[in-house]
Amino acid sequence: MFDDAALQRLRGILAQRPAIEIDAPQHRRACVLLPLIGSGAGWSTLFTKRSENLAAHSGQIAFPGGAVEGAETFEQAAVREAEEEVGIPPKNVELIGRLDDVITHSGFLVAPFVGVIHEPFDVVIQEAEVVEVFQVPVEDLLDPVNPEIRYIRFQNKKYPAYFYHHGPHEIWGLTGRMLKAFLDLVWVSR
Repeated sequence: MFDDAALQRLRGILAQRPAIEIDAPQHRRACVLLPLIGSGAGWSTLFTKRSENLAAHSGQIAFPGGAVEGAETFEQAAVREAEEEVGIPPKNVELIGRLDDVITHSGFLVAPFVGVIHEPFDVVIQEAEVVEVFQVPVEDLLDPVNPEIRYIRFQNKKYPAYFYHHGPHEIWGLTGRMLKAFLDLVWVSR
């Protein structure tokens, strides 16, 4: 079970494990926050559903995140984007680690950060980018039926993709890749 003790072990794993940082200046930098929210029932991860009107990854399930602006650090970008997209106050976010960088097919180099959200907050959706916010218990994501692996065709090649199912939501693509990396560490912490 992913409980408070497992979260403490995960903190230790993330602290001792340096993230793989990719040096690819031809890609635009972006960051996401993988928010962990506790309740009496355990820990959940917050996801967004992206607007259908967006140029990239429209309609997909995602973690809050976006492009790095100006001279801000990656950590600052992840926290700022979470506040802009879903209303998580920066003072409520404790970053506990960074996952390995990932490159998107749309040309972004993404740094994912895991953050514990310490206080309840009112969800405020940035309607131009987000149409829905929901939480999935970490235990549900660890269900043996997850992930489903499908092969996706891109530029005449087939690539494996991880698909996580929760109710009407299908989490896949870049978010599925980052979620798989996170859950691999959660398995070790349990």
